[in-house]
Amino acid sequence: MVDLLKNKFWFDEAFNYKEECDLNAALKRYFPNGIDIYFENVGGKMLDAVLLNMRDHGRIAGCGMTSTHNLDEPERIKNLMFIIYKRIRMEGFSAIEYFHLYPKFLDHILPYIRESKIVYVEDLAEGLENGAAALLGLFSGCNVGKQVLVVSRE
Repeated sequence: MVDLLKNKFWFDEAFNYKEECDLNAALKRYFPNGIDIYFENVGGKMLDAVLLNMRDHGRIAGCGMTSTHNLDEPERIKNLMFIIYKRIRMEGFSAIEYFHLYPKFLDHILPYIRESKIVYVEDLAEGLENGAAALLGLFSGCNVGKQVLVVSRE
């Protein structure tokens, strides 16, 4: 995944959080001056470490907390006070609020995709019989990119 981020999506740096025993230290290593903007889609230990590494007046857009999906008891966030200490703005959103803008988004984004200025990855599963496995794989990190189920090539 790190190779994909750096070589296909042009990230300057990346790390695999599953291979880091100390997320706080990893974030300090890659963001020595702190984090200005963070897109929150993980929650749990990652959000806890991010809060420690945010810059003053940083912003967090919250869209999900995938680390809690399969837990009976969600992980508690211990560093929420850093929202106050660092005057961080954290706001949640849901894509549902923006569905009405989807046609306008496509008009804007498709030319960039055609010109390869924006790249993406699809993970294709072939056949309806593989649909359940592809869906379950979303929750265990089996896919890379957008999961697509190809029912028929016709």
